[in-house]
Amino acid sequence: MVDLSQNFSEFSPKPEQLRSILSSPEGQALIRLLQADGGAGLRQAAAALQSGDEAGVRAALTPLLAGTEAEALTRSLEGKL
Repeated sequence: MVDLSQNFSEFSPKPEQLRSILSSPEGQALIRLLQADGGAGLRQAAAALQSGDEAGVRAALTPLLAGTEAEALTRSLEGKL
């Protein structure tokens, strides 16, 4: 399972890193997983992040990132940060 224990305030990749990651095949596959529920969970996580509610972000993302495919993708993407 994907580890969401890191503080989001500690995660601050540069814009070019994000563009590179999100445009990669793994990034595109992860985006598809995050949009599997029509994007509702991702919108909920974004709203929680904007309001500083880290627990809300975790609650919204956990079901979307559960599973071996998500785990493999996030592991692969972590190596690119």
